[in-house]
Amino acid sequence: MSDVSWADAYPGDERVLSEVFCLTFVKGVDETEALRRMGGLPDTVATRTVADIGDLHDFDHGYPTVASALSLGTWTVVFEPNGFEGSSLVEAVSRGTEAVCVLRHDYASPAFGYAVDGELVTEFDPTFPHRRHGADPDRLLPRMLDLGFSVDEDDDASFDEAIGQSLRLVEHITGVLPPFDALTGPLTSAHIEPWFTEARKRPASRPGRDEPVDAVPEVRRLTGLHGLADTPGLAVALAAAERGEPVVVTPDSPLGLHVRAWLTESQRASWSLNDHGGRHRMTDAERRRGNDLGWLALALGAALRPDLTR
Repeated sequence: MSDVSWADAYPGDERVLSEVFCLTFVKGVDETEALRRMGGLPDTVATRTVADIGDLHDFDHGYPTVASALSLGTWTVVFEPNGFEGSSLVEAVSRGTEAVCVLRHDYASPAFGYAVDGELVTEFDPTFPHRRHGADPDRLLPRMLDLGFSVDEDDDASFDEAIGQSLRLVEHITGVLPPFDALTGPLTSAHIEPWFTEARKRPASRPGRDEPVDAVPEVRRLTGLHGLADTPGLAVALAAAERGEPVVVTPDSPLGLHVRAWLTESQRASWSLNDHGGRHRMTDAERRRGNDLGWLALALGAALRPDLTR
């Protein structure tokens, strides 16, 4: 078996990725298609190393989420250094095929997810493997027991080698695992934006409130507030939504380009608060506008694809 000790390694160890990373395996597609299913933006595709991706996470670039793809034969793996989108996209990515995802996240919740043709088969936190859910949560249980997962509800959380064990479970499904050196070398990569995927959308809401609101009126309220009512393609899209027709917006369409700009400003408003070099590059008014543009994108996604709204 291949060595997966790097999956649970920490800074200072000889081979380590990060304390946060995500690996999403997709069957029967190439690197370009795997990235597209993850929301890859076509005009951002380039060959990058892990260091190159890290250099993009700053104010000037808009703190994008960037993922790389590596062909493993029948399967392709999408690698998100310091990212986690795959854990919520595994169902959408699996449409027409299979997908399995492992997320290491030492500051929140790690995750394992397996989906077939848009349906989540089983999902669990690798440190609490007895808490499984999905259409068939015990599908992989025999192999989990073989690999040493503790599925007794009375057992304490197990953090030792939890991600390595999860990758062994991936290997049971896929028959392959990515070599460490290949993941960290130059790979085809792209900025990814889940807004453009077939993943389920959050209901429209307003900042600081939990209750959902009607999506189309909320889009109109926010675009009116910020002088964006004349955004190209918006009126046509909202009219179709009001007729009950799902609307697909591509990243390179006029409306899609504006959505991308709104999302970038929202990311700047959020991420810059934790960036010493970027924190003071936005005024309070610019940050409030950026936050509003994030809510606008959320509401627009719910308005245009009500069939995907949770």
